[in-house]
Amino acid sequence: MTPDYLAIGHITKDVLPGGGFAPGGTVTFAARAARKLGAEVAIVTAAPPDLLQLPLFHDIQIYSLPTETATIFENIYRPEGRIQYVRAVAPPIPTEAVPREWYASPIVHLGPVAQECTPELLDLFPGALIGVTPQGFLRDWSGPSGQVRPIAWVGAAAILPRISALILSEEDLPPGEKGRKMLQEFVRRCPLVACTQGKNGCVIYQHGQNQHVPAYSAHELDPTGAGDVFAAAFLLQLRASADPIAAACFANAAAACSIEKPGATGLPDLLEVTKRMQGLK
Repeated sequence: MTPDYLAIGHITKDVLPGGGFAPGGTVTFAARAARKLGAEVAIVTAAPPDLLQLPLFHDIQIYSLPTETATIFENIYRPEGRIQYVRAVAPPIPTEAVPREWYASPIVHLGPVAQECTPELLDLFPGALIGVTPQGFLRDWSGPSGQVRPIAWVGAAAILPRISALILSEEDLPPGEKGRKMLQEFVRRCPLVACTQGKNGCVIYQHGQNQHVPAYSAHELDPTGAGDVFAAAFLLQLRASADPIAAACFANAAAACSIEKPGATGLPDLLEVTKRMQGLK
C-alpha cells in the first residue's frame, strides 16, 4: 500500500539514565504522530530487528536495510546543559532502500539524525510535498569520545531549493549571530521555512516575509519529540490546506498536546488537537 506519509531516517536507540533504552529518532515520533492523526504511514530506515518489532510500530509499514547495528544516542544532563554522544551509527539509507510502490507517497519527510539521508532520495518523489527536519545534517560526532558538536550543513545548497518545507527548531542553530546568519541562508534557499521556538510558538518564513504563530498553553510533562510531532502535523495540514499559517496553528496545537504525556505512546489524535485549537481540554 502506498502510504500517505513516508518518513525516511534512522529509528534510534536512546540510552536511558537508569539503563536500557527507548526507541527514538525523528522518524519514530513523526511517523507515530502522523499515524495518530489518521494518516497511513510508512518508514524507510536502517535498524535492527529488536527495534522494528516493538509494539510502537505495529500499525506502520516499515522497510529496513538489513543490519544488526542501531544508531545509539546518549544524553548527559548537566547544570550547564545537555551533552550528547553518538555511541553507534547504522548504515546510510540509499535510494535503493525505498520500495518502488512508495514513490507515489504524497508526503515525504526526510528526518536524518546522523547524516543518513542523501540528496539523491529527492529524485524518487517528483510529485510529493517534501519536508526536511535537518538536525542530523547539523551534527558531527567524529571525535574520539563521540560527543556531538554543531557543524554547518554542507549539503544544504543541494537540498533546500528542491523541497517544499524546512522545519527546524531555534535550538538546532548555533547561538547568537552565527545562528541568525545560518537561518537567513536557509530562508534564502528554501521556499518555506518553519522555525519552532518552544513555548513561544513558531515563525513561518515565505516569500521574503515572516509571521509569528503563537503556541497553545500546555502543562509540560515530557518535551521529547515535540518538534517531530510539530513537523508531522505541519506537513499533513500543509498538504490538506496549502496554507502555511493554518498548518503552523495545527502543528502548534499538536505539539502542545504531545508534551503533556510521556514518550511516543501518548501522542494526540485529531480530536485532541482540534479541541486544543478550540481552547478545550
